Amino acid sequence: MPNEFHVALVADLLGSDGEVVFKDFGINQLDEAGVSHAFLAEDRSPVTPDQLADFDVVISMGQAYTRDSLTGIDRLALIARTGVGYDMIDLEAATEADVMVTITPEATRRPVASATLALMLGLCHRVTIKDAIVRKHSWDTRFDHMGCEIRGREVGLIGMGMIGREVVRLLAPFEPSGILVTDPAVSTEEAARLGVTLVNLETLLNRSTFVSIHCPLNEHTRYLVGSRELRMMRSDAFLINTARGAIVDQSALEQALQEGWIAGAAIDVFEQEPPDADDPLLSLPNVILAPHASCWTHELFRDIGHDCMKAALAVSRGEEPPYVVNRAVLERSGLRKKLEKFST
Repeated sequence: MPNEFHVALVADLLGSDGEVVFKDFGINQLDEAGVSHAFLAEDRSPVTPDQLADFDVVISMGQAYTRDSLTGIDRLALIARTGVGYDMIDLEAATEADVMVTITPEATRRPVASATLALMLGLCHRVTIKDAIVRKHSWDTRFDHMGCEIRGREVGLIGMGMIGREVVRLLAPFEPSGILVTDPAVSTEEAARLGVTLVNLETLLNRSTFVSIHCPLNEHTRYLVGSRELRMMRSDAFLINTARGAIVDQSALEQALQEGWIAGAAIDVFEQEPPDADDPLLSLPNVILAPHASCWTHELFRDIGHDCMKAALAVSRGEEPPYVVNRAVLERSGLRKKLEKFST
């Protein structure tokens, strides 16, 4: 490995004390391999070219990377993104700049799936409403807020990647009557093997008591669930979104919750983050809200950190790292030259 191999870590990984915020993020793996690294001086989004010019890899969180971010960047070979979302990165521009983009789906799978189940159960048992009953000394109103169970009801999953599959596994002890899935990448044979039923979106919305979103945000899924789709749902149904806010038309969701088209929702992601203080969602009693952090655990950040370090170290050896999302870049001669340089 050449001595000049250099890894950047984004500034928001550091706390005000100058220490890494997340326990055991795995930076010691770079030290042990003799790989030099530095934290970017500022947290900018979008990231600017001057921040990237001297690095071969950048380990990044929620920062945006536009075409301008990558203009004139000849050295960078990898943006290692924590988590599974990459809608903030211009993949076409990254490919043209001979830069791989990786994500950490293995590390994210269990925490997001368990957070999804927690939100689903919270809706079932009216957890936030019953918490308010105690705090407001309204004990006798508890009879007005009966919950329900997953048992005997159908669950619909929009998207069936690693997280969706883990949700299926975690749901088994709660005995849903069936799990419906819509995902163009899943075959009927694979669905049968996983014990789920592949259906179109309309059928899923019509039949499911719980609709949980697990697809990426892209040109095909933006506002996938809008007013028309919400009106297809059952009046006793719940929507759970731990994916990306813009997959759901938030104004339509607000109307659906206010007018009783659906029974409730659990929202971990918003079109605008953070939402405005006067956002109508914040005042509705039939919605559970989280700050795009319902899956955040010490274990999650340990694992995504370690996976990002492994990706960086793979590149330092001239190897392809796991989970490259812009696969077309792997065929480009510019990237191959970068990797060959690292392997010598």
